[in-house]
Amino acid sequence: MSIEELKKQCDTEFGNIDKIMEELFTLYRPDKAEYPLGEQAAIAAFLVNIYSGAERILKQMLLFDKLDVQDSPEWHEKVLRKSSEIGILPPELFQVLSNYLAFRNYFIYNYIFNIKWENMKALVDALHDVVAKFKTEVNDYIQTI
Repeated sequence: MSIEELKKQCDTEFGNIDKIMEELFTLYRPDKAEYPLGEQAAIAAFLVNIYSGAERILKQMLLFDKLDVQDSPEWHEKVLRKSSEIGILPPELFQVLSNYLAFRNYFIYNYIFNIKWENMKALVDALHDVVAKFKTEVNDYIQTI
């Protein structure tokens, strides 16, 4: 894969993330106190979708750098960890994205009614800043390749 192909893949994923964020924020309102279970499920699914897009970007960048990210039971954690180790993600963004990965894992293996709204709300409220920071770090890293 060339650097141009990597940039194109990243741009496509960022476009997908932006679309999902747009949908999320048509449903979610920071000042709204309660959501029916179906809307909470949608919000959770949007969060997982957004994190998955970020993960796809990181995986492609690691593959471009010829680093091993083969599928294994722990590949999600491996992608995040390696991205931090080689400098794509600064430590504070690594920690924040680790929280989104933990949420993803919890969402997949639990019933929606077991997810605490306050925890999900905190992730949604931080999302604009997290995605902006992630885009900056990815683009900065690509410039060094």
